[in-house]
Amino acid sequence: MRGRLIQRFYCTLYRLDAVATAATVGGGYDDDFRTVRQVADGSQLGASSRVEKEAIRLPCQMARRSWGEDQPEPGGHEIKYDVQLRLHWPDLEAAGLIDAGGVAEIAQGDRIGAIETIAGVVEETFPNPPGLFVEYAERAGYGLAAFGTPRTNLLILYCRFAAKAERA
Repeated sequence: MRGRLIQRFYCTLYRLDAVATAATVGGGYDDDFRTVRQVADGSQLGASSRVEKEAIRLPCQMARRSWGEDQPEPGGHEIKYDVQLRLHWPDLEAAGLIDAGGVAEIAQGDRIGAIETIAGVVEETFPNPPGLFVEYAERAGYGLAAFGTPRTNLLILYCRFAAKAERA
């Protein structure tokens, strides 16, 4: 038994297409500034070279904390985040987001566009820019396996609002 999500919502996920972003002429990722490069478009600021894959709608649970709060904990330094999303591993498998090695294909730099109810009513949108981006993803929850072999049950996404208009 692998459990289920409670207080279920849906999130719209836009995964970063790193290959297409890197292939953009003059674009790609700037390691020094930890951001996607801007490319000339005739304006003063330029346009982002960020390319995203097609949006995916996934069931999730959502949790918030104080915006931008960060403090040491008894177990060490806590991960900074603005919104935490918990995704059910079987939903990720069904969406084809688990690779052959059992690794989730959601990573730092992927963007969350909106949260919707199960009926499809938009609860909250996260405009881009600045955007709400996955900062860290971790496997968690191993289901109810009293009489079987435990398996990963959840993927927790720690998401933060971008400090500037664009970030990978």
